[in-house]
Amino acid sequence: MAEQMNFGETEGARDRPLHEASPTFVTGGLVAGCAAPENEAVSVYRGLPFAAPPIGELRWRPPQPPKPWSGVRDATSFLSSAPQPPGGVISMFGTRDGATIDEDCLYLNVWSPARSTADALPVMVWIHGGGFRVGAADNPMYNAVNVAATGVVVVALNYRLNVLGCLAHPALSAESGHGASGNYALMDQIAALRWVRDNIQQFGGDPGCVTIFGESAGSRSVSLLMAAPQARGLFHRGICQSGALRDVSNSLAEREAMGLEIAAKLGCDKGSDPVAELRAKSWEELHDAIAFNSNPFVDGWVMPEDPCDLYARGDVAKVPLIIGINADEATMLDWLERDNFNTVAKYREIVNRDLGAHTAAIFDAYPATEDADAIGAMTALRTDQRMTLPARQQARWLCDAGLPVYFYFFTRVPPWHAGETMGAHHGAEIAYEFGGGVRCGQFDMNAVLSETDQVLSNSIMAYWTAFAATGDPNSAASPVWPRYERSEEGYMELGDQIRPGLGLRRSTLDMLEGLPAVGV
Repeated sequence: MAEQMNFGETEGARDRPLHEASPTFVTGGLVAGCAAPENEAVSVYRGLPFAAPPIGELRWRPPQPPKPWSGVRDATSFLSSAPQPPGGVISMFGTRDGATIDEDCLYLNVWSPARSTADALPVMVWIHGGGFRVGAADNPMYNAVNVAATGVVVVALNYRLNVLGCLAHPALSAESGHGASGNYALMDQIAALRWVRDNIQQFGGDPGCVTIFGESAGSRSVSLLMAAPQARGLFHRGICQSGALRDVSNSLAEREAMGLEIAAKLGCDKGSDPVAELRAKSWEELHDAIAFNSNPFVDGWVMPEDPCDLYARGDVAKVPLIIGINADEATMLDWLERDNFNTVAKYREIVNRDLGAHTAAIFDAYPATEDADAIGAMTALRTDQRMTLPARQQARWLCDAGLPVYFYFFTRVPPWHAGETMGAHHGAEIAYEFGGGVRCGQFDMNAVLSETDQVLSNSIMAYWTAFAATGDPNSAASPVWPRYERSEEGYMELGDQIRPGLGLRRSTLDMLEGLPAVGV
């Protein structure tokens, strides 16, 4: 644990932002931040190392403590994000033009409104999305200055992605000392949470009041950290946005087989030390070798069992959770596949192929009588199968374990181009929760907001920060959000109207339960 050294705690300094005080001591040495350019009352510290660079011999090893430095480290600029490919439909979640990517990427950023290290403010730790393939803590969407200004300390972290974040191989498992490999992305997130535990008091945060929150892959990370024994005690609430448990039940053997395939493809399977040969390859060579499954999996160490089984028997962190989805998730997720189901005939053919005897019920629930309806019907079905149903199941498991759960349904069609074409799409809520305006993918403090957008943004920030402080999203600022219970399945709609509801799509989800997912 970092020694607690309270610099700048003179009586006069207590009325000034932390960045105006003396440098801050964290694990590794002294750091100096700056004022957030959008709000000088908020201090921002960028590019803080929470682990040693995972390069060379540290590639595909658990994160190690950051290397100490001498003097005062400048923490006013964002540093490298994890290596990742450009482009693609989820590129909005990735790096921006001109951003640096490098394997030396294990950095986090802190926004704090504190005036003293003794302020003990709630802490919110953001885990970015991007399918475990792309993403960066410094994406402009995640500028947390407006959230921090409400009275919380916000941390945004990087983690390893793609083959660097999840490669398993028998030789890596053998050298690990615990018989497992892969899941380095989750190990990085756990290391960052340990850093928060040890250092966040220096930024005026309370290490005993930490909320982890994330969207998409970040949300699935929250779901998995709830089940990971190594993460227990490092956080006290969770918020899952569009990412319940799914695609995380592969075995170590399955993923080691993929590692062997990569090694063979790159000619790293002939010598006596395939790991050394793989470590000598560039990240681009590794990434391009095969179509890689970047999802976390059951490695027997970080994730000791199938997380679905752990949830089903209540063997998870005993913390309250917010979980929810957006109304039109699949419009973005299946955007590149839409020509496969853009007519009634194509839509019906896919459903008949995958769901057989259940097709009549499916067509009743998701009707398409004209070609213009086909894409909407399929994306509604895929949204429910891939997002709504897993989120409901996760909420039910936690409810059965006696844990407080709050469910939301985001329905606002945002006034930007993606909203016009994809509705309340995957990731649409992010601009609202960060109070960053309505320019999807770009923080804009001066955006012109409609009254509807402003009220919704303020309400979501109020719900999220109240939950971070107390474990209950309710406050005097917004309509009452009912706790989720199996009997009534209460939820909060976050949209043009902010209102509670009961039994979100219950009969339709009941019909879908147990059916195979429709492919496109």
